[in-house]
Amino acid sequence: MSSSPLASQLQRPRLRPAFGVLVAGHRQQRLNQNWLQQQSERESALRSTLKQLLLDLDVSANDAFAKAKSVYANEPSQLKLITGEASGVDEVVAELAHECGYHLAAITAQDSHQANRRAADQRVILGMHSPVLNQNLSQDDYSLRDELALSFSDLLIAVWDTQEPLIITSGTARIIRTALIRRKPVLLLRLDPNLDQPQLLINRPAMLTDSHLLELEALSSDNEALLQYFTLMQTQSQLSLAISEWMDLLLLPFLPAMQPDSAENKRLAKIAAQPSLLGFLFLWIKFLFLPSVNQRPPGLFSWLAGAKQWLQVMLNPPNPSQSRRLMELLTRGYDTLSVKERLIGRLHLFCSAIARLNWTDLKTSVQMASRSKGYQKVTPSNGVTHPIDEPDLEHIFSWAETQADCFGRRHRDGIWMIYYAAAFAVFCAVAGALSIWPANMPGLLMIWAVFEFILLRFIVGHVLQARFRDWHGHWMSYRYLAEQLRYLRIGFPLLVLPQAFNRPYWSPNANARGGQLSSAENWLLQRVLISSGLPVSRSDSTRYCLTEHNSTMANYLRQVLDEHRQYFSRSHVNLHRDHVYLHRLAFSLFFITFLAVTLHFFVKISWILIFTAFFPAWGAAIHGILNHNEVVRMSSLAGQVSGQLAVLDEACTDYQRMAAKRTDTSEQQRWRQTQELRQLFATLTRILSDENQHWRSLNRHNQTDLPA
Repeated sequence: MSSSPLASQLQRPRLRPAFGVLVAGHRQQRLNQNWLQQQSERESALRSTLKQLLLDLDVSANDAFAKAKSVYANEPSQLKLITGEASGVDEVVAELAHECGYHLAAITAQDSHQANRRAADQRVILGMHSPVLNQNLSQDDYSLRDELALSFSDLLIAVWDTQEPLIITSGTARIIRTALIRRKPVLLLRLDPNLDQPQLLINRPAMLTDSHLLELEALSSDNEALLQYFTLMQTQSQLSLAISEWMDLLLLPFLPAMQPDSAENKRLAKIAAQPSLLGFLFLWIKFLFLPSVNQRPPGLFSWLAGAKQWLQVMLNPPNPSQSRRLMELLTRGYDTLSVKERLIGRLHLFCSAIARLNWTDLKTSVQMASRSKGYQKVTPSNGVTHPIDEPDLEHIFSWAETQADCFGRRHRDGIWMIYYAAAFAVFCAVAGALSIWPANMPGLLMIWAVFEFILLRFIVGHVLQARFRDWHGHWMSYRYLAEQLRYLRIGFPLLVLPQAFNRPYWSPNANARGGQLSSAENWLLQRVLISSGLPVSRSDSTRYCLTEHNSTMANYLRQVLDEHRQYFSRSHVNLHRDHVYLHRLAFSLFFITFLAVTLHFFVKISWILIFTAFFPAWGAAIHGILNHNEVVRMSSLAGQVSGQLAVLDEACTDYQRMAAKRTDTSEQQRWRQTQELRQLFATLTRILSDENQHWRSLNRHNQTDLPA
C-alpha cells in the first residue's frame, strides 16, 4: 500500500503500483548438457530473449497502471524481479534485472557465500539444511522455496528444456505446474535441442478451467500434460496481445466497473436519479409556476416506470458484480458512524445490558465513549522487537478492521431496531384499541395509530435501505479481509501464508476470451502481499534469514496463541451467558402472558391485552434476535476453537521444553527448529482460518429482513 496515507487514519489506503515477476529455470550444468552444448550463440539468444521479455512486461505493466491512475497510488511503479542465486538462469536474470529497471529480490534455500554472485536489492534466506550431514537438499526443499516465491509474484517466466522422465521431476517443471494450478500466467521459454532460439509459449486463460485444475492437482503430470496449456507465440504482436490480456486480469479486473456506459452502472445511475413522489410533484410545481425553470420534468409514465424499477431493486437487490465490489473496496474511504447511529448503538447497548443484567455494559452505555486505540502490534513479551519491519500491512489491516466494525454495528443495531420496532408496533395497536393516554385526550384519538404507522414505515424503510446499501455484505467482506490479514501477519516472519493468498481469484469466461474476477477480496489480499513484498528485517533492510529468529518467534507464538485463546474463551462465556439471560427474559414474558390469559377467564380487565399481545410480541422479538445473530452456534463455535487453541498451547509448551534441552546449535538444528515453528504457526493459522470459514457460513445468509 502507499506510504502517503499513513499520515491520516481517515484516508483510504491506495495500492502501490507494483508488479512482481518470478524467473525460474535450470542450473548451468543442465543447460550445458541439454541445450547450450558450449554454443555461445545459444547463450546469447537466451539472454536476449529474457531481456526482451522483461522489457515487454515493463511496458505492459506501466500501461496497465496508467489506465487506473485513480485506483493506484500516485507514485512511480515498482517492478520486482524475484529469483534464486544458483548458476544458470538465476545468474543470467540477476545480471539483467537492474539493466531492465527491476528491483532484484533473491529468495534462496541456503545462504550463498559466492564471491561473484550478483548483489541483490533484497535477499531472503530460508536457511534450509538436510537432516543428514553433508547431503544435498531434496527437490521438495527447493519446491517449497519456489512456491513461496510464486506467492509474491504476478507472473512466472520459466526456462524449461522439457527433458523430463516419465513424469516431471525438475524444479522448473514443478513450479510451472504450481503456477497453472494457481491460475497465474506463465511465459515459457522452451529450449528445443534442435533449435538455436528459445521457443516462446504462453498459457491462455481459457484453458485453466476448474476441471483442468483438478486434473493437474490429482494426477501426475508429464511433458505433454503441461505443454497442452500453452500456445506458441509466432509474432511480437501476438505476444503483446496475450500479455495485455493477462495484465487486464492481474492488474485491472475492476476496469468494467469504471465504464460509465456499462449496463450495471446505467441501472444504478437511473435508480439514483429516480425522484420520490414528493420530489416528482415538487419538480412539476416548479416547472409550472416558476418561469425561470425551463427544464421539463419526466412524464408520469416515465416516473412510474422508474418507480417500478426502483421498487424491484429495493425488494430484490441484484448481486453486484465482482468488479464493482472490488472497485468499491478500492475507492471507499473510512466509513464513520453518524451521530444518530452512535445514539442508536448506545440505546442498543443500554437495552441489551438491562435484558442481560450486564451492569458493566449498562455503565458503558451511559458514559462518554473512549477513543479507539486502533490496531495494536503484537510484540513478544520478553521485550525483543518483532523481527520484521512490517510494511503497509498495518494500514490496510486497520482500514479493513475499522470498516468491518462500522458495518457490523450498523447491521446488528438495525436487526435489533426492526425487531423491537415490530414489538412496539403491536403495543401501539393495543394502546390505540384501549385508548390509553394520550389517546383519551381531545384531538389525540389517533395518536397511537400514527405511532404504529411510523414504526411500520420505519421497519419497511430500514429493511429496504439496509438491503440496498448491502450493510451485511460489506460487513462480511471487510471482516474477511481483516481476518485474513491478521492471519498473514501472525506467520509472516516465517513465511507462513494463509490459503487465501494462494487461491485463484478469477475464472475463465464460458463463452468469451480471457477470464472474469471471481473473488474481489482474494484479489485485493494477493495484491497487498505482492505490493508489500518479501519480509524485511528491522536490523538489515537488504538481508533476512528465517533461522536467525527462532527464539523470538517462539515467544511471539506463545503470546499470539495466548491472546487468541483468551479471546475465544471470553467470547464463548459471554455469548452463552447472554443467550441464557435473553432466553430467560423471553420465557418470562411468555409465562406472564400465560398467567394473564388464565386470569382473563375469571376477571374481565381491558388493559390485560397489553400482556396478552405486547408481551408475546416482545418475547418473539428477543427470540428472533437470538436466532438471527446465531448466538447459540457462535457460542459453541467459540468454545470449540478455544479448546483447540488450549491443546495447541499445551503442545507449544511441550515443544519449548524439549527445545530448551537441545544443546546442538548447528545450522541443521536451527533449520529443524524453524520447520517445527512453521508447522506450529501453520496449525494456528489453520484453526483460526477454519473458525472464520465457519463464522462466514453461519452469517452468510443472515441479511436484514422483515421480522417474522
